[in-house]
Amino acid sequence: MALNQTKGEKSLVDLEADIPIKSILIMHDPDGRELDFEMLLRVIENIMHYSTSSQIFDQQEDTLDISSIVEESEDRLAYSIYKISSEILSKCYGNENAHESTLSVLHLLGSYRWDDKLLLALSAFATVFGEFWVIIQAQSQNPLAASIALLKQYPNSFNMFEPIFTALNSLVKTMIEITRSVSQFERLPIRHIELQDETVSVAATKSSIYVAAYWIIRSIIVCVSLITNLRSLQDEQVHLLAFQDPYSISSAVWEIASLRRKLDGIGNHLNAKVDVCQQHTEQKMHMKLVNAFQEPHLNNQDVLQILFGQRNDLPLKHSSAQAKVDISSLKNKIVVLLISKPELLPVNELLLLVQQTYDHPLHNNLKQSFDILWVPISTSNRWSNNDITIFNLLSNSLPWYSIRQPWSLRSTTIHYAKEVWQYHEQPIMVVLDPTGMVSNINAIDMVWIWGMKAYPFSFSREEELWRNERWNLRLLLDSIDPLLTMWVEEEKSVCIYGSNKLEWVREFTTEIKNIQSLAAQLELVYVGNKEQSALACSIVSAIEREKLSHTLSMTKILLFWLRIQSVKRSRLKFNQRTDTDQILREAITLLDTCNEDNWMIFGSSSSADILKLHVKEWAIFSSRYPLWKKYLPQIGLVEAIRRSLEPPTTEPCTHSRVTTYNKEQMEETTFCDKCKRPMKKFFMYDVVEQASRIKYD
Repeated sequence: MALNQTKGEKSLVDLEADIPIKSILIMHDPDGRELDFEMLLRVIENIMHYSTSSQIFDQQEDTLDISSIVEESEDRLAYSIYKISSEILSKCYGNENAHESTLSVLHLLGSYRWDDKLLLALSAFATVFGEFWVIIQAQSQNPLAASIALLKQYPNSFNMFEPIFTALNSLVKTMIEITRSVSQFERLPIRHIELQDETVSVAATKSSIYVAAYWIIRSIIVCVSLITNLRSLQDEQVHLLAFQDPYSISSAVWEIASLRRKLDGIGNHLNAKVDVCQQHTEQKMHMKLVNAFQEPHLNNQDVLQILFGQRNDLPLKHSSAQAKVDISSLKNKIVVLLISKPELLPVNELLLLVQQTYDHPLHNNLKQSFDILWVPISTSNRWSNNDITIFNLLSNSLPWYSIRQPWSLRSTTIHYAKEVWQYHEQPIMVVLDPTGMVSNINAIDMVWIWGMKAYPFSFSREEELWRNERWNLRLLLDSIDPLLTMWVEEEKSVCIYGSNKLEWVREFTTEIKNIQSLAAQLELVYVGNKEQSALACSIVSAIEREKLSHTLSMTKILLFWLRIQSVKRSRLKFNQRTDTDQILREAITLLDTCNEDNWMIFGSSSSADILKLHVKEWAIFSSRYPLWKKYLPQIGLVEAIRRSLEPPTTEPCTHSRVTTYNKEQMEETTFCDKCKRPMKKFFMYDVVEQASRIKYD
């Protein structure tokens, strides 16, 4: 059971001299196949964690969706791991020494990249070690495991070997960390930059990787050999080791620790070199990215390649229908980069975003000229299992493109999004025109307000749309609900209102129904408030059940308030002064108003004559309604409310107005331009003119 001893720690140069580097490089012939490194390594870590823990875990705990791990074109992952584990096990039972066995396994892994070689070797070890521990941990409670242990002639107890397993677990952690460093170097976009004076550093890093790969695989072979020796011991041999040869266990622990120290030295040396290469590479990639956005290109391919090109040629996916997509599929299109957290948006908001884009009536006319590319960025440096599960679910369901392995995004791209595009965990939409130039740093508010009418989503288009907008009901209600859109088009008078008190809603709707009998064109709709609470939901249900008024659904209420918030944010791009920007001022006021208990807005379609009332103002009008109701057909409800709220004039008004006689006008009520009160009518006759006519006749 003893391991081969080393006489002392060697320097990296000495270790490299002991390894036939040329022979290893001759075996290295990657064919382009690829594994999802991060996901598979996480599975390995889970196996090691559960194998060395005495706790019993829930089967549902920390589960992973690993359907995307395999990116190989021919081999299945299970078969690849089986071949490698079988090769390692055969070497353990054979007569080859550790060096020959290591070269044999490296030959078997020749078609993989360096980090994938180590990943598969670790997977093979984790499989052997995990299967071993599943039986050991369960044999005392599970009859099936006990029977398998009996057939394999496992000892009844391995408690005395706990120091060996502790040392072995520590060694595996070191191997995993070195494998991460190798992968970190392999993912660097070195082929996209000119290295110049860094060439020597890259070459030295690659030499360190060759040494690390050799010693990791050799250590794995030694560990598997140790496990096979342990599980072949009989109970009698275990007792003999415990009482007659206790030093053999200490010797095994020392040998494993020696390997770990050797790998620690290799890992520290490798990490230092990888850090230098990464620092130089990120600096050059950042400058290349900055330069790429300074002048137009023939198309957007160069920019997208710098942003999202990974070591594979198929970095994108399109729903579940296309698991792998090339960047060229976005060539000559407007590309909207939807940057967000892995969970993107709450479900209702996500459905609304789809409604405003791919389900919009104008989408079919424009679908060949633009696409959305979802770029999820985790809030931490490492993606959690929950992040991965949510991403896989959404990316397979949503109609747009996604980054296929967002956990492998370049740090340069992430830093650029945060520093230049000001991404701070709230979703943004960065728009790239067909040449790859940024035409809008954030178009998400445009999409909430106008949907596909905002195409091509540029800043200039946003500016143009605002030039044609006024603060009116069309801006507030258009495209939210077909019924509201019809009211707007028919120029109907509409009252939108909100309240957190059902009793007040009942009172208010009763008063409005009395007014509707005189002004039949007035429509009433409940829009709640921006807080999606259980109380608001119950009020909506009561309004529908009692037929108090029209009401938006909870989803469309959310869209209404998203629209108002987007109006505010979008206007702030152009003007931050409420005293000179009516739309901004009214949007801010409305957002503040919605936090109150009761409020209402009256207006009609494209007319800028909108009246917003608090509950106290409405009460004043209601008390004066009998004085104004006879004038409603002539002046309309909005004007009647406004005039009823103006301070009464106590002094007599001497203002007069002379108009040509018109029978229809004389039958209507005329209001004074100065005091706003109804005017008395007098008829004036031109007697001289009448007399001259008589004389002439």
